Amino acid sequence: MLSPATHAARRAAVRARVRRPVLLVGVGAQPRNIPMNHLPFRQCSHLLYLSGCAEPGAALLLGPDGDTLFLTPPADDDALWHGKVTPIEERGRALGFDRVRPLDELDAAVAGLGPLASVPNGDPVATARAAALSGVSLTFGRVHGDEELVDALIELRRRLGPEEVAEVRGAAVVTALAHRAAMGVTAVGRHEREVGAIFDGVIAANGLVPAYTSIVTVRGEVLHEHARANPLKAGQLLLLDGGAEAPSGYATDVTRVWPVSGTWTGRQRAAVDAVIAAQEASIGMCRPGVRYRDVHLTSARVLARWLCDEGLLRGDPDDAVAAGAHALFFPHGVGHLLGLDVHDLEAFGDRPAYPPGRARSPQFGLGYLRLDRDLEAGNLVTVEPGFYVVPAILADPRITGPLAPFIDLDRARAWEGFGGVRIEDDVLVTPDGPEVLTAAIPKRPDEVAACVGVGPHRLW
Repeated sequence: MLSPATHAARRAAVRARVRRPVLLVGVGAQPRNIPMNHLPFRQCSHLLYLSGCAEPGAALLLGPDGDTLFLTPPADDDALWHGKVTPIEERGRALGFDRVRPLDELDAAVAGLGPLASVPNGDPVATARAAALSGVSLTFGRVHGDEELVDALIELRRRLGPEEVAEVRGAAVVTALAHRAAMGVTAVGRHEREVGAIFDGVIAANGLVPAYTSIVTVRGEVLHEHARANPLKAGQLLLLDGGAEAPSGYATDVTRVWPVSGTWTGRQRAAVDAVIAAQEASIGMCRPGVRYRDVHLTSARVLARWLCDEGLLRGDPDDAVAAGAHALFFPHGVGHLLGLDVHDLEAFGDRPAYPPGRARSPQFGLGYLRLDRDLEAGNLVTVEPGFYVVPAILADPRITGPLAPFIDLDRARAWEGFGGVRIEDDVLVTPDGPEVLTAAIPKRPDEVAACVGVGPHRLW
């Protein structure tokens, strides 16, 4: 966990950038079906960033006379149902706060302070309360609140310090165990849900939680396939996109692909080799001052050369990339920021990812690029190129028609049923170049195949 001094320094940095008091209302416990049965809780990243407080029913006020943490006191019968009761003052002191008050005093505490700076979160009740108390219009994902506060949080959060990087390193160790275990239990006749259960279970056994709903699928061409509905058959590829989240909230995001039977077919091996070559070329670009769009286009050019060699595309590879033809098989951006959110800061829309003067491209594929900043030391990004054979794309003349000079549709349709390949790692930008924090997870075809079906490995 991060130190209280780190969180205090962050609050001081926000105070220096924002000219009015700051109010953050954290996420509350969300009932699953009856009031006492809750969905898994995850604190709002902004409140977590500034306080380290990971409990529901919390709020933070950076007021003119200091910082106050508001917490929900225990109910009279909490000791019966939940064990030892810790007073809110003690809980707050552990986080470095001298001023701790019950949450029901929040309204009185902000009365008379005038307009407050605030931002929304994923809890509509908490967001509505923050909007009412601050006088700022807030809608999660659309109306982001006070611009000074938004820009301060973006500026502070987008570069990770040593403590934060250490949290990601720890989560990466557990992520590696989980990926190896998933490879180890993969076998013909098993099921996606079995592999997924092992992956998620290894993370839980190590005291962490999945950073997002893990994707475990033989339908790799479906980018966000969460159903886990398919049995595993010989000749298929299994794609697993999953990471672990530390108690501090810092996450990993890693994708690997392996053959269900442990043996690659010729097409599968060629595709995974091409994707790894594209990824490694892009990772090499992750240096301070490099535009992330160029990191993306580096992968696109490597893949376009392979696609031309395979006869799926024709003509000059650079011309194909300029026209966007590579996106017929690599239709998404090469990655995104990573930190407290898996797609870090994306709740603020494109503001953190596209600086003034840059905007999303209207071109198919390139328009899905999630980041177009010049990289800085301390940025943590994913690099995740892929190759997918998506029948819906190949059958859509609105997409293929403008790219007809570059695509051999007959050859492309002969690949239908292949699925998809994506290889993803978490890359820290340093003054000396890129550091892959998830490098311990096997990705090369031979080392991955050697892990398939050998058993679940160590679970904790």
